[in-house]
Amino acid sequence: MYNTLARYYDIFMQSVDYGGWIKYVRSFLGNRKQGADLACGSGKFTIGLIKAGYNVYGADISPQMLERAKENARGAGVRAEFLLGNMETFSFIRPPEFVTAMCDAVNYLKDPSKAFRNVYRGLQSGGAFIFDISSEYKLTEILGNNTYSDNRGDITYIWNNFLDTKNRRVDMELTFFEKESGGLYRKSVETQSQYIHNTDALKQMLFAAGFADVKTDYGMRPSGEKENNERVHFIAYK
Repeated sequence: MYNTLARYYDIFMQSVDYGGWIKYVRSFLGNRKQGADLACGSGKFTIGLIKAGYNVYGADISPQMLERAKENARGAGVRAEFLLGNMETFSFIRPPEFVTAMCDAVNYLKDPSKAFRNVYRGLQSGGAFIFDISSEYKLTEILGNNTYSDNRGDITYIWNNFLDTKNRRVDMELTFFEKESGGLYRKSVETQSQYIHNTDALKQMLFAAGFADVKTDYGMRPSGEKENNERVHFIAYK
């Protein structure tokens, strides 16, 4: 996962308002300053939290994405620690006051309950676990069986989606064409799947893992409405 895509991820995520997203997440952190950013990807969220004054380290299952994260940290002039590990089994190097897992991290888990239990065990008492998902509406109605494409300079991608209603997932095939010398193009293909999760079911998993207070929030959408929202944020307190 995110082997080929690591080379191109930030190029096609340039429109993401990381600053606004980080400001939004900070509104749930209170005085908590020590954190871990799981499934950190290219590190943009981790770096943003560090620049905002938080003591945070990142972790991801993809070595290629971790290399990109380290490059991004150096480019931003930020000292950041990035570790190899996945959400289900990651051993926290120090008990965090909060854990984040942003940008669809939980959608890549068929059964998130193991990851929820692992985060709960690692958190300090009173700690917060904040993550988001692409909603059921987004995965079924927007991504669904649709195809998307985009071009950024010398790089073009074609993104084919295949909705599997029986297994409640969307299988994704991303094909990249990168222009090289001599007018030739290098083709790279990556496949991955995102699972469709029901909001209430995830809340029950969090309660079962031990979290005492679980909230959902749709505040990144200006009106905050739930109907046809593409993203749902979860805030769980230990």
